[in-house]
Amino acid sequence: MRRLAANCIVRSQLRWAIEEEIPLEGYTKTVEDNVFNNELCPETRREYAKGKGHELEGRRAHMRALHSSSALVVNVFDYWRRQDRIQDIASCCGAEGIVTGMEFEKTHPINGVRRTPPHLDVEFAGLIPLAIESKFTESYHRKTRRSNEDTHLDVYLEWRYIWDEVPKTRSLAEGIVQQSGMKTDFEYLDVPQLIKHILGLSCCCGRRFSLLYLWYKVDSTEANRHEEELDRFCTYIGDEISFRAMTYQDLFSSIQSIPDVAPAYVQYLKRRYFSST
Repeated sequence: MRRLAANCIVRSQLRWAIEEEIPLEGYTKTVEDNVFNNELCPETRREYAKGKGHELEGRRAHMRALHSSSALVVNVFDYWRRQDRIQDIASCCGAEGIVTGMEFEKTHPINGVRRTPPHLDVEFAGLIPLAIESKFTESYHRKTRRSNEDTHLDVYLEWRYIWDEVPKTRSLAEGIVQQSGMKTDFEYLDVPQLIKHILGLSCCCGRRFSLLYLWYKVDSTEANRHEEELDRFCTYIGDEISFRAMTYQDLFSSIQSIPDVAPAYVQYLKRRYFSST
């Protein structure tokens, strides 16, 4: 299966690593080789270490991959934690009001359902929490068929009370389950994952939260299809929850307008992620 946009990202990241003379063994030799300033904030490291994503440990630690989505998240967001300026980056992402904290790999268990809840890439705490689901190459990994085992949404649909706050989302989930095993309405957008995030957040916060879908755009037919599916998802859920999509390119543009940002940080992001793709 051709994945032209994803391959473009992989080639771009490899070119950056070669130009920067980053030691490679397939992946980078260490996680630190793959992140800005060659270090993780201790609090950030602890949050990833307790997560279920195998990001930091082992020969195939995900954050050592040049095309790693978690490395992209850390490279964009961890700087602001180190600078004690999380309000600035949260505001760029559309957070409402005063932000009181930031957490990577945040989970919200779904009441009564004994399954591992999906991990949010970033969450900003506040009166109205802002949760972020981030995508790098994942937006371009096309899946034309999904079985019930892929989505697990049929399991969640057995628990009617967890959908009380989000009936439109339930209707969408029912449609996805009915299509499982066939070509679905969504080939690029991971709607089951978004639905699980919505369930976890609504169990915790009711409807008083915002969910931001943050994705990396490579001009391509695949990206156009992905955007069409995002529009369709928004139509399905309507104003049931506060949901928005933003590209990393737009976020980077906003970051560059923040006063007193370290030039080294901006240049790192620009050279690595925003110079050519």
